[in-house]
Amino acid sequence: MYTTQTGTQPLQPSNHTKTAFFVISTLLVGTGTAYSMDRTEEWRHHIQPRVAFVVDKVPESTDLPATPDVRTAVEHIDNIRSVLNPSVADLANLFDISRQAIYKWLSGDSIPEPEKLDRIVKLSQIADDFNAEKISRAGSLLKMKTFNGRSLMDLLKAGEDCTMQVTALIKEAKAMEVSYQRSGLANSKAKLTSDWQSYLSIPGSSEQDSQG
Repeated sequence: MYTTQTGTQPLQPSNHTKTAFFVISTLLVGTGTAYSMDRTEEWRHHIQPRVAFVVDKVPESTDLPATPDVRTAVEHIDNIRSVLNPSVADLANLFDISRQAIYKWLSGDSIPEPEKLDRIVKLSQIADDFNAEKISRAGSLLKMKTFNGRSLMDLLKAGEDCTMQVTALIKEAKAMEVSYQRSGLANSKAKLTSDWQSYLSIPGSSEQDSQG
């Protein structure tokens, strides 16, 4: 028969516990030497041959958690209008509502429905992308029928993902800006004209038809 001992006597530390406590004490106090835990590879070979211990170093993560977008619908619309400068009629067409409804959103008299709010957020994030890349005249890119005869506005209205299209437009806009700077036109004092819009550079233009 085995009996279990009961009572209020404190548990005595085992030899393993004493060793662990000694190791921790050595690491923290030691004999006047401080060991930094983020530089274990530099000092562990001095101690490990004498004391068995394991230091697990967690690799640093480079993936930072995404910051939640806490902007209100009004703030998103203000961001869209500030960066992309669409007309109220364009926004009304995109969100399938009247212009009066847009003004009610802006005044706080009403709030967008979830499906429309999703479009607002997506367009606001597109504005963020253009703004972050310092794309000038970003609003002109919204209506360009670049993607199989459809624009970003068309894709957004259809509820499609525009990530690749936005990236392509940003890349193209940057390339055009570089070409513009290299051409010297940016430093020219001459007045801007539309002479470049000739039938030689734009086949099928109305100018070509008028001269034919």
